[in-house]
Amino acid sequence: MTDFIFVRHGQSQANADKEIATDDTQLTEQGIEQAKITAKEVKELGVVQIASSPLLRAQQTAEIIAGELDIDMSNIKVLEELRERGLGDFKGKPKEHESDYYFSVDNDFNVESRIDTLKRMALCIQKIMELSTNGKVLVVGHAVSGYFLIEAAKGKTELNDLEPPSEISNADYLAISVN
Repeated sequence: MTDFIFVRHGQSQANADKEIATDDTQLTEQGIEQAKITAKEVKELGVVQIASSPLLRAQQTAEIIAGELDIDMSNIKVLEELRERGLGDFKGKPKEHESDYYFSVDNDFNVESRIDTLKRMALCIQKIMELSTNGKVLVVGHAVSGYFLIEAAKGKTELNDLEPPSEISNADYLAISVN
């Protein structure tokens, strides 16, 4: 049984510019179109509520999907815990490493620790499950914190138990079952 649908936000300007996003990074025209396509793809999955990261690119994606699914904007719940992993000194700078680096860097460059991110996502799972009592929830988040969210949904609580990181593409979605 699927407990929620996870969607990474559509392409942001920072994605297009190959930069590490700041909190106010907006969607590009391509990102807007990606969100509309995703909405069409999830239309038959019975989504009744949307949870979103507080970051602009995620909120824009959530609003586009809600509009396409005829979900009232009051059914978008912003969950602070869904924000992207704190990428410290990298924010707003060119993406100089392969994506895997940003999933695994720990205790350097003022980046939020991996264990703190995992714990935050475990709290987020609890909030998503509370929202799901009203029906299927679509969750709009980010690449790195989304990975930790998915691992938390699998019941992972220790870093040694995590699967190797994989990055979900912009506006892609996954059906998630919570363990």
